[in-house]
Amino acid sequence: MAVNCIPSGACDVSSFANDEIDTSKLGDPMTRIRVSIADKGHQMIAISMNHSLVDAGSISLFMAAWSRQYQLCREMGGAEAKMHEDVGRSIITFDHPMFDMDGKRNDEQASVPDEWTRLLPNESSGENPFVENKANMTNEMTDVSCTIYYRSRDQIEVLKNKSLAETHRQRQLQLEEQREIRTPPYVSSNDALLGEVCEQLEATSVLLCMDWRPVLDRTTFFGYAVLFLYLDFPSASNVAVACRNILGWKGANGEGGCASTVRDANFVMWKMQNETKQGPTDLIWNSWTGLFNLHDQDYCNDNHRGDNFAEMECCPHDMLMSEQMCRARVDVARRGLSYAIVFPQPNRSVRVYFFGPSEVGRLLHH
Repeated sequence: MAVNCIPSGACDVSSFANDEIDTSKLGDPMTRIRVSIADKGHQMIAISMNHSLVDAGSISLFMAAWSRQYQLCREMGGAEAKMHEDVGRSIITFDHPMFDMDGKRNDEQASVPDEWTRLLPNESSGENPFVENKANMTNEMTDVSCTIYYRSRDQIEVLKNKSLAETHRQRQLQLEEQREIRTPPYVSSNDALLGEVCEQLEATSVLLCMDWRPVLDRTTFFGYAVLFLYLDFPSASNVAVACRNILGWKGANGEGGCASTVRDANFVMWKMQNETKQGPTDLIWNSWTGLFNLHDQDYCNDNHRGDNFAEMECCPHDMLMSEQMCRARVDVARRGLSYAIVFPQPNRSVRVYFFGPSEVGRLLHH
């Protein structure tokens, strides 16, 4: 739900709003957009884009470009704004980094660091978990569901503190035994949320969705920019800390810490060439919280603008997953692969969609 994202009089869509698309000849559209007008200027914007072409980051860029066009419509009027139709194009690029490889492949590399290969599964079990085949039906589940639950900012802090409590105990033992301290002083909100799900699911392996745009300095790339990092944990009891150790952290005052392999541009380019090597795992974890930022109405009325990836002039109140996307993720869960995606909410709270065993969903929805 958003407020006044399309100014009245900016355009007239009534003449083609009900056009039928002959999918028998053209196939399903790559993109569908529907805007439903509610009372008090509220609008519901439904966006459907082919996932093989774009990801959540691209939707964020699309909404940012739309917002800039809206700003022109509001300030100049519909007719004058049409003279600035390139406003959205100026913030969008389409050059995929794979075109920069110049024919280089993995077999041309002299050596690959061990910390890189650890983020790939065992190649002997290299079945793509998204593909429906016999190898991926061995853990077929029948009692699966889509569970939607919320975590407030305070609840997330509780999860963080719970994860760090065990870390502090381990740090004290290391100090007493005069061993090197390799425990992180903090975990992120995403670490804590992931740890909560893994503990309930008893998951010790995760495919973590990663947006490579910031690493390669291509934040305006419009397309599919997702890598799947294979994370393997010794146990499901404290995944948050184990995840932070893998992803890297900084010590006090920026000194020391643990280097982050996944923030290495060379690693990202290498991982792109190995993206098809995915093995069986317990959970796919995805988060959109870094791509969108939702504000309270009072915050929007004060004309504040967020520092999120898609800086939007109009003010979104909420984000929801479509029924079609939910059904597709339930089908993945039935093959024994649980899936979770985190959506942003106002005040740094989140809404989590969990697709997996119904019993685990009930435990999360407490």
